[in-house]
Amino acid sequence: MKKGYFGVFLAIILGLSLGLAACAETPKIVPPLPNTSAATPLITTASATATPAIAAPTLTTTPELQVIIPATATPDLPPTEPPPPTPVVAPTPTSEVARPVTVAQVPTSTPASVGNSTPARTIAPTLKTTAAPVAPTATAVPKPTFTIGPTTVNSPPYTGALSEVGRGRTGKKQVALTLDAGAGAQPFPKMLSALSLAGVRITFFLTGQWAQQNPGYVQQIVAAGHEVANHTWSHPDLTTISNEAIRDEVGKAETILSRISGRSTKPLWRAPYGSRDNRVLQVLNEMGYRSIMWTIDSLDSVGEPKSAQFLIDRITKQTNAQLDGEIILMHIGNATTAEALPAILKNLKERGFQIVTVSELLS
Repeated sequence: MKKGYFGVFLAIILGLSLGLAACAETPKIVPPLPNTSAATPLITTASATATPAIAAPTLTTTPELQVIIPATATPDLPPTEPPPPTPVVAPTPTSEVARPVTVAQVPTSTPASVGNSTPARTIAPTLKTTAAPVAPTATAVPKPTFTIGPTTVNSPPYTGALSEVGRGRTGKKQVALTLDAGAGAQPFPKMLSALSLAGVRITFFLTGQWAQQNPGYVQQIVAAGHEVANHTWSHPDLTTISNEAIRDEVGKAETILSRISGRSTKPLWRAPYGSRDNRVLQVLNEMGYRSIMWTIDSLDSVGEPKSAQFLIDRITKQTNAQLDGEIILMHIGNATTAEALPAILKNLKERGFQIVTVSELLS
């Protein structure tokens, strides 16, 4: 009996010890004891359960640190991440501040200059007033040189019956070829022959001295049906001499030319070098003469000697509208003019132009 009770007693004690052992493990988790050897397994079990609790605060603090760091580093150093270059950022804002200052100054000065355009406006009238006196000066220039284009546009404003002309009537497809004589005469026979072969008549503006030296040529001109006009006696610049000297120059030429040719040169007269002014024109008008200028100068007596081809091209390369009513200026004393004349006459005739005298062109 006692042995049986003792066995039961041992069983109860064992059961209680096991129960106490089981119950003792649970409370040991709450206050973990670092010194106990049994705490080692308990820590492993506790760490397994406590890990999420510790991880939670770590996760909450970690994003806060990540948010703060990029927020301060991004504006200062976008491309580079190292925080030490923070002092380098100091000069950067300083230079950026300087740029808007200069930019602000530029627009400020720009409208100021635009708004203060008063000096520009004062300059404009100043230029106009400066140009105004130039106009009368140009009008008073005694030596207008005409090379191409109607001279009537630039001729002095004379409203008399003998007003100056530089182009004839248009619409009739006529051209007046004129030859001036004041120097040499050697090319003349070749020129007269070309005119005869082409069957045309033109106007010769002759000086009295040239006629005195070549009276036979003057007679041949008249015999061939050409027209003789006055080109003064000695080919002076009439704007530089007195009224009396002008009358003497033109009167002496008229005397010898009319004596050789048997007819008067009036009213056709051409100023030497094309140099004339209102005073000269008035004197000549009083003498019964009309100034005959030209529409185009062949340039055969201007500058360097011109080739025959140059003269041909200068005349024939014009359009029909340009040629219509033209007065063409050429010179007897130029050898290449004599060479170019046959080709010029041929071209004009083939294009249907009549080559006439100045009087015919103005009629």
